[in-house]
Amino acid sequence: MKTHVHPFSNPLLNEDLDAFLADENARVQRLQRGDEVFWAKKCETLSLKWRLQKGDPAAAFKADLMGLRALRDAGISVPDVIAEGGDFLVMRDSGPALSGLLRHQKSTLEDRTRAMKAAGRELALLHGKGLSHGRPAIKDMCWDGHRLTLLDFERFSPRRNTPKGHMQDLIIWTHSCFAFTQKNLPEIDAGLAAYRDGDQAGIWDMAAKWARRHRWVDLATKPLQWGSRRGTREFKAIPLTLQAFGVSR
Repeated sequence: MKTHVHPFSNPLLNEDLDAFLADENARVQRLQRGDEVFWAKKCETLSLKWRLQKGDPAAAFKADLMGLRALRDAGISVPDVIAEGGDFLVMRDSGPALSGLLRHQKSTLEDRTRAMKAAGRELALLHGKGLSHGRPAIKDMCWDGHRLTLLDFERFSPRRNTPKGHMQDLIIWTHSCFAFTQKNLPEIDAGLAAYRDGDQAGIWDMAAKWARRHRWVDLATKPLQWGSRRGTREFKAIPLTLQAFGVSR
């Protein structure tokens, strides 16, 4: 696929974009020339086997575009879109993901704390506007030192724009923090506190009640929390997530 849309003043970036769109196996690519950094993504091409396992990529890409537009129109911080088509999207780089900042303890504690506070505030603001992200993991949140940006809305759906959907967002976000770090950190506490401070709809209390009702999940998954097998990190994050909502071990 080759587009006639050339959004960049730098012709080399336009050539990079054309090459990416022509590559049937490429889905996401970093485009950089000098200090200019962008990300291009397009609808994934899957075999029938992978479509059955991962779902319809066209529907996921459509949801991504829908979510980005809905959040942008609501005043939520999303990536700056440089160009888009029916099956591709080009965005300005929004900085490193929070997952890398926390897991590898990059930057300073002060900067990481500011980033997590911004994430908590932005998620609470999103929910205050009646919208849900769908899967707000910290790998889908970026921080450039000044601005927190939400991205990747493949799970966005108007059906999730409910208090229950907001609660699920909060639990997913909290769980993802601990899945990447495998321990509690002061910057995580700061992010959760920022969400609570901005929560005007009782979403935190809903999540706490959900956690109390599902405290049995920790015990049921204990064997899966042991060792270092693939996927163990997600199971090990369960007790930390429950504790964040006030469930004692």
